[in-house]
Amino acid sequence: MRSLYWQPASTEARREHLLLIAVSAGMALFGLTSGCNRPTPSPQERSAQASGIETPAVKIVKPEKKNVRRLIERPGYNIEAFERTPLYAKIPGYVLKWNFDIGDSVKKDEILAELYIPEMDVELKQKEASVRQATSESKQAESAVLRWQAELERAKAQYERLTRVDRSGVLDKEQVSETRLGFEAAQAAVAKAQADVDVAMARLDVAKADRDHVQTLLQYTKVRAPYDGVITRRNVNTWDFVQPASASKGDSLFVIEKMKPVRVFINIQELEAVWLRDGDVALIRVQSFPRQQFKGTVTRTAKSLNPQNRTLRTEIDLPNADGKLLPGMFVTATIIAEHKDVWALPATAVVTKGDQTFCYRVENGKAIRTPIHLGMRGNETENEIVEVVKKQTKAGSTGNEVYWERFSGEEEIVVTNPATLNDGQPVTLASHTK
Repeated sequence: MRSLYWQPASTEARREHLLLIAVSAGMALFGLTSGCNRPTPSPQERSAQASGIETPAVKIVKPEKKNVRRLIERPGYNIEAFERTPLYAKIPGYVLKWNFDIGDSVKKDEILAELYIPEMDVELKQKEASVRQATSESKQAESAVLRWQAELERAKAQYERLTRVDRSGVLDKEQVSETRLGFEAAQAAVAKAQADVDVAMARLDVAKADRDHVQTLLQYTKVRAPYDGVITRRNVNTWDFVQPASASKGDSLFVIEKMKPVRVFINIQELEAVWLRDGDVALIRVQSFPRQQFKGTVTRTAKSLNPQNRTLRTEIDLPNADGKLLPGMFVTATIIAEHKDVWALPATAVVTKGDQTFCYRVENGKAIRTPIHLGMRGNETENEIVEVVKKQTKAGSTGNEVYWERFSGEEEIVVTNPATLNDGQPVTLASHTK
């Protein structure tokens, strides 16, 4: 059988036991001391503790007047000439000569080419002769009027003289009647001569119109530039026979393009089209000039969305004084849509749930859920801001009727984690942020 004997603990074990007792006593004393120094909770905190609702510390901001900018970027478009006009022959003829080639700059009304039409030259001479003939006939008719007017005066004088003599009974009635008839015939002859003048003048007008028609057609033998521009295509050579364009058009004689300024057409999606305004700044980046950016202006929109893809066709005009930008260049366009001097909030202060948009106003230490109407959402800077248009408020402290009013700039809006709050939840202010 084995015997068991008690042995006293070593000195090192006794030291560890005493240290453990001392640490336990210190922690108990610290707990009592902390409980005595704990700060008294505020009324809102005591109310929240009594109701079991957490009282978060929030930062607030007030709406400020700012310029809200939204960048609308659209890649993959081409520069186009401000105007592009194919020039066709109006009348058939031979190309006598051409004066400009592709790449040449031209001024308005400069002659690009001349056509030769010999039969029209002959026809013009014929029409000019007809005008001269009609002019002579009109003069002849006017002379006849003068002659018959003189004859009328003679017949009138003779008739009046015989009428006075007839009162004495010397002349017979037949002689007096014959003289009267001669006077009336002279009156009719004068009227006819005047009508002949009118006919001759009408013939002269017709002859002049025929001549002017031929002269007008001959003006088309000179193909002129319709505006200042650049010739981008020439399809004629000397003594080519050209004809007026048919229904299928065919090849034009020249193509001229106006390149100062140039244009870019882009298509804006429906959700962003509502923010576009004429005069908005547009920044154009050209693939051929990767280190340059060109500034243009939104000059007009189609005012109607394409029903097939729900886009708005938009025109941007670009100055091109140095002619560096060429039609057909590939570009990326960024439009800066801007609403100036509007009430704005940081985007973090706005909460969207479903189709409802709201923020939280701080009133009397509580977060009040407030529905709002938004304008444009800016995206130009890292700190995104949102245009706020109106807020919904109640008519009275206990009333259920609501109405919409504009922001005043005095509202205190929660900006930190508003989505975690509840309507009427007590909050404390961490700091005021702009």
